Amino acid sequence: MPSINKTDGQMPSIVLPEYVRALTEVLEAAGEEAYLVGGSLRDLLLGQVPHDYDLATSAPPRRTADIFSEEYRVIETGLKHGTVTVLSEGKPVEITTFRIDGSYTDGRHPDAVSFTDRIVDDLSRRDFTVNAMAYRDKTGLLDPFGGRADLTDRLLRAVGEPVRRFSEDALRILRAFRFSAQLGFVIEEATLEGIGRCKEGLERIAKERIAAEFLKLLCAKSPAPALRAMRDGGVLPYVIGDYCPKEAIIDKLATMPAEDTARLGLFFADTDTARAAELLRGLRLSNKQITGACAVLRGSAYEVRTPADARRLIAASGVWASMAVRAAVLLGNAEAEAIGWVEKNNAPCQLSDLAISGRDLLAVGIRGKDVGKTLLELLSAVMNDPSLNQKELLLEMIKKGL
Repeated sequence: MPSINKTDGQMPSIVLPEYVRALTEVLEAAGEEAYLVGGSLRDLLLGQVPHDYDLATSAPPRRTADIFSEEYRVIETGLKHGTVTVLSEGKPVEITTFRIDGSYTDGRHPDAVSFTDRIVDDLSRRDFTVNAMAYRDKTGLLDPFGGRADLTDRLLRAVGEPVRRFSEDALRILRAFRFSAQLGFVIEEATLEGIGRCKEGLERIAKERIAAEFLKLLCAKSPAPALRAMRDGGVLPYVIGDYCPKEAIIDKLATMPAEDTARLGLFFADTDTARAAELLRGLRLSNKQITGACAVLRGSAYEVRTPADARRLIAASGVWASMAVRAAVLLGNAEAEAIGWVEKNNAPCQLSDLAISGRDLLAVGIRGKDVGKTLLELLSAVMNDPSLNQKELLLEMIKKGL
């Protein structure tokens, strides 16, 4: 387990997991430099445990692969771009050669990558100062752009000239808002200004990449400030078109479960399911994500004041009912008790729950559209009184004309 040992008046000393440290030692023994970089270092300095670890090295990519090939499993799929993945104790660690990016004519990827033996060159091409630090046991923390101070100030600031950073790769605009939401950081004024000048570049970014960043933002700990900044800065339309939820919805997003369909459903609660589905398809989301978000949205509009109302919400939202009822409570459409009613429900809520089927109706002479109409009427009846959900009773109700 990694840890940070704080010393009086000095930078915290970073202790890496043994499986990561072993890789740095192999590279150093081979005469190369090896640094912990990127989000893993940032998270350690924030006192958090990283999800994964990235190393940067002076070794060219082919040499990196050769250094580890005898004792470790090496994956070379990123070799052309300078990255080798090494499995240490079964855990993947990406090791990338110090690099310099060429021009970005497509607004997303460098036209060419060249390798360098200077770690500062590598750090200077990164997006934000808090991601542009490097750590090596022999030399300590390398922080040429003031990332440590920005961590302390909880400030997100572009490395170098913001317009240049966002012109190179417009997806960094959404990364800025996503980091702001995840870390609870404020975006520095000049960086925000650069975003405003470069936001049109998002039109060149694949919708799938935009969606991935947007979902991470929505499911972050503090999405509201970032969403307001996107709205006020004119960035939101490049993500979701002409829709913008009211302030009350933005405020309540953080209280929904941090799951994409749940938060998307609440986020789009200011529109109808048809419009929401259209906007979600524009983000190239999966059918499951779109169906789930629309189910939450649909259920969130239900007024739930009784257990019978809860069953109707379940019928409308299906397996997403527990998310939908939470949204309904947040929007003031449901009593707080409704969450318990939905979660404890064992009454029929869908046609498949009925003790009778369309085949049974055909057998008693019901035909055509009347089959579906009759089944819906029976479902409504048993939702109000679950004890009626017995085949004999339902057939008797049909004979009596419901």
